[in-house]
This record gives sequence, structure tokens and C-alpha cells, in this order.
Amino acid sequence: MVEQASHQISAGETAVVVGAGLAGLLAAAALSNFFKNVVVVERDRLPTRPGLRKGVPQGAHVHTLLGYAVEAFDQLVPGMIGRLYEAGAVRIRRNQDIWFHDMVGPTPIRDVGILTPSVTRPLLEHVAGDLIFRKPNVTLREGTRLVSFLSDAAHNICGVALNSDAGGDETISAELVIDCSGRGSRLPGWLQQQGYDAVEAQQLDINMGYTSGTFRPPPKWRDSSWACLMLAIPPSRRAAYISPVDGGHWIATTYGRGGEFAPRDLEGFLEWTRGLAHPVVHDRLAEAELVGQLRSYNIPTGIWRRYDRMERFPDGVLPAGEGFTSFNPMYGQGISLAAGQALALRAALKQSASSGGDPLRGLALAYFAGCFELNAQAWSVMETRDLAFPSTQGLRPADFDERWRVSHAIRRLAEVDPDVHRLSVRVLHLMEPTSALQDPKIMQRAMALAGET
Repeated sequence: MVEQASHQISAGETAVVVGAGLAGLLAAAALSNFFKNVVVVERDRLPTRPGLRKGVPQGAHVHTLLGYAVEAFDQLVPGMIGRLYEAGAVRIRRNQDIWFHDMVGPTPIRDVGILTPSVTRPLLEHVAGDLIFRKPNVTLREGTRLVSFLSDAAHNICGVALNSDAGGDETISAELVIDCSGRGSRLPGWLQQQGYDAVEAQQLDINMGYTSGTFRPPPKWRDSSWACLMLAIPPSRRAAYISPVDGGHWIATTYGRGGEFAPRDLEGFLEWTRGLAHPVVHDRLAEAELVGQLRSYNIPTGIWRRYDRMERFPDGVLPAGEGFTSFNPMYGQGISLAAGQALALRAALKQSASSGGDPLRGLALAYFAGCFELNAQAWSVMETRDLAFPSTQGLRPADFDERWRVSHAIRRLAEVDPDVHRLSVRVLHLMEPTSALQDPKIMQRAMALAGET
């Protein structure tokens, strides 16, 4: 992890963050250590209490933090995890509280030493925003839309043009703009208009659809931290996640591939869960009470926009969040990637501002380098798991079959070896690199257990 940045380093007068989702909030937290003013621009009006909003269409679905995100939040927004628990988030002991069912079957119930909060997305954003907007140099401009980026004679970005709900057009000059506007980001189009190359998109067509509901559990389960992640086992295309959250509720999210999506009526939703790998999800939900309505969210593609591969990239702007990396949310990586990008931003600013000269000149190079390893590790997880399904379309890596052979062998070793199990969970939580499981001693034992040499 990156060390805590000093509040005494100055990189400039004004930075603008486009978007007040989690990626934008975390970017603002990182920038607040380096700029006199940090302006967060958000087209929605943020609710005064935790609540769903139009700009976060996935907000009603399961959100669980990986261990990486927990550690990153502690660095970027100290005290935030504690505040989440105070506000009602449920402590999940990985993998003691969560019943995890994957391609081999149920994983062992063991405490691997990772505590993560299970929380609704509205509460997560509310707590983060409350802490970050308390910073005296961070301000929110809600009900305000990005119209365009402003550029100088060298085609570097020097600010933004905005339009507010009140009908006013304005411009803000800024030394740095962080684009956290999501999948619909205008940055790729702007780059081409300014004469830069098209942004390469590394993409998988995953054809995923979610249906989620909030449930009131029966009395016998209301004080339990039990959660369940039921992955699809090919050729089945159905998966589900139940997790306890703030408010004493469960959120249940079903995941379907290739058009096999759960319906939004309760009877059909429950019937759909009969097709999962184990009846536990159906049985628990059949005893629970739906609160509100079932909601759906579709994500047809996983995309990594490879800004890092561009021969030229302007000063004055950086992408973050889903406009940069938008993978399969089923694996819970998105918040960790946003947090990792905020840490990479902070590290790049610290290094640049401390080296003398213009602290923002060439910042993108250091930022993209700082993001690469985490982005690549998360992409590899999605690539390996999703390409096991015929409904996923995309470039299959040459070592795909070998990845599956090795992952099965290590998974079986984890059944009988608590240390390997703990390490494999840490890798899935992006807390250790994938290479940690490629230790020759682990590989030798895993292959021997699988009957291979």
C-alpha cells in the first residue's frame, strides 16, 4: 500500500472531479492533500440521507467490499470503515460468515483474517461524502453537468465548461481534471477531436443481467452475519449473492448470463433461484419478506480503456472509475479499482510535486503505471472466470486452459491446507498478487493432489 501523503505538498490551485460516485469521492480525498481547491461536479442532487439516485443505476444491488478496498479506505478516508459500522454496516468475517460455493463446490468455512463491511451502496456513498465534503478545501457543485473540457493551444486540458440546473453556464479553470463520469465518459471522444489517437478498448462481451431485492429476514436470521455467494458452475448460467446489510435487511442479487435473467416479480424471482447450484438461496428467501420492489441492471460488457497504451496523452486530465475500468461487478472489484486508482493518483502527485519543476507535467505516465498491476489482476479474474461461459464473447488468452487447470488444483489444495486457503482468498480480494499462488512449492503440492506431475 501507498504511504499516507503529506498535507503540506502543493501541486496547484484548483482540481476538478467530474462525478460524485465512489470513484469521484475517493479521487477528491486524494486531491485534497495537494490542491488549494477541489471542486466535485455532480449532475444529480445528492440525497440528504442515504437513498438511491439516478446517477448510480446499480445502487440497489449487492455491494461488498474486498479486503483491498477496506485497507485503501483507511488510507484515503481515515475513520470511514468505523463510521460504516456505526451506521449499521454488517461485519463479515471472510470466509467464516460467508458460504461461498464455486466450481468445486462449497469452500471450507474458515476465518481467513479479513474483515469487510457489508453495506448498501447509498449508505456507503453517504458516509464517504459526509467525511470528504467536511474537508475545508473540497466543495460540491450538484445539479451541474459537464458540457466540455477546456483546452489550451497545446491541446492540454485547462478546465471545464459546465451547465447547472439553475440554467447557468460557466467555466472553471483547473490545473487538473479527474474524469469519474462513468461508462458514458466523453473523454475518448474529446481526445480524438483534439487530434489524439483513439483509445483502445480491451473488452469482453459478458452479457450479464442482475435482479435484486431488499428482504426482511425471518426472526431466526435477523441477528446473523451469514452471507452466501453462489457462483454459476458451467454450463449453468445462474448465480446469486445474499448479504446482510444496514437496516437489518438482506440484499439478494441474482446474476444471469446470456439472457437468462431473473424476472422482477417475486414469484418468478423465487422460482428462478431453484435453478442455482444449491437450494440454500431459494430456501432462505422463501422465508423472507420482500421490502419494496425488485430492480434490474444489465451490464453487457466488461471494458478496460487502455489509456496507458496511447503514444500521446494530454496533461491536465486523468480518467478514473468506470470510464477507465468497468469490469464484471459480480466479482466485487469495482470499488477496489476506484480506490486503487485514487491511491495511484496520490502517489503520482506526491512523487511529482516533490521532484521540483512543474508537478503536473507528465503526471499521466506515473498514474497509469501505478494503476496497471491492480487493473491487470482484476481483469485476469474476470477474463478467466467469464470466458468459461459460451455466452461470453472476446479474445481468449492463449493460456486459458492452463489457468483453469491450475486454479482447480489450487482450489482443491485450499480445501485441506488452511494457509493456501487464506492466501487464495487474499489474492481474490486483490490484497496479494496472483503470483503469490504460483510459488513452486504450492504448485507442486497442488498438482500432486490433482494427480498431475
